[in-house]
Amino acid sequence: MKPAAEFLASLVILGLVVAAARAAPTVPAVPTVDQCDWAGIGNGGNGASRGVRPVYLRCSRGTVSWRYPGGALRVVLSSESGNGFRGCIKVSGPARVYLETGGALRQLYAPGDGKHEALHRCFHSRGRVAGLFVEADSDGKFIAVGKGVSKSRVELKYDLEASNRLEIEEEEVECRPCTKEELAKAYCQSDLVARGTVSAVEARPELEIAELVIGLTKTLRRVEETEDNEIESGDIDFRKEVRVRVPASCDARHGQGEFVIMAKRRLGDLTLACAPRLEAWAEAVRELGTAPCVLRS
Repeated sequence: MKPAAEFLASLVILGLVVAAARAAPTVPAVPTVDQCDWAGIGNGGNGASRGVRPVYLRCSRGTVSWRYPGGALRVVLSSESGNGFRGCIKVSGPARVYLETGGALRQLYAPGDGKHEALHRCFHSRGRVAGLFVEADSDGKFIAVGKGVSKSRVELKYDLEASNRLEIEEEEVECRPCTKEELAKAYCQSDLVARGTVSAVEARPELEIAELVIGLTKTLRRVEETEDNEIESGDIDFRKEVRVRVPASCDARHGQGEFVIMAKRRLGDLTLACAPRLEAWAEAVRELGTAPCVLRS
């Protein structure tokens, strides 16, 4: 249990967070310059910082790195989509993360909440912005590392995906087969499109997912991330085997034959978008009149 002084300080910070959430406009003023990442230093450990610092981000993915955490951050995530978006975060370090929803706060992450640290914590926004409150859990106390001593550090990675789906429909939408139109869109927007066979399906209950172990036979499309931009390339045998995540609720099974795997990179992990059999994909390519990019099989 926290000492009385720390407990009262925590209540003061959380009170400021709730007040800020209720007072915040529906669409806050966001700088016009895109900002994907934020790195900053909070309270140095003297317990003096009690404010809420605003952080505005306008990219689909990025990282918040907070050293010497103290007080709280209000992280405003913005998407170009006007129909809402699905956001996922992965957090490490001494902080509690809340989602602003209807003037209240819903907890997404807390140290020791019983869930695996690598679990994707996902939420939905019905507008083009979403507010996250990141409250320092330890007020920047020292943590011993080997023979030295370093301050605590919080890291929050986020990934936003445009969507007009309702949250209650998400499980059904993620598990059902893709339509021809969805196949074309997934092909053009995925970070990896490759032909391959499924050699195994491994359950990961602690992450609420299953992993498809796929032996690649041909790479059709690949987007590599660099520090400055994204590079698209194809027909490159960069790996012989990949692991692709699917929700555990989809009850994925091992199937025979060759598939076209379309996957997006989410928080560093490949997540399945669509996986038609090669024959079905070749038929869809022949039948589709238009597509956002050149389709290949």
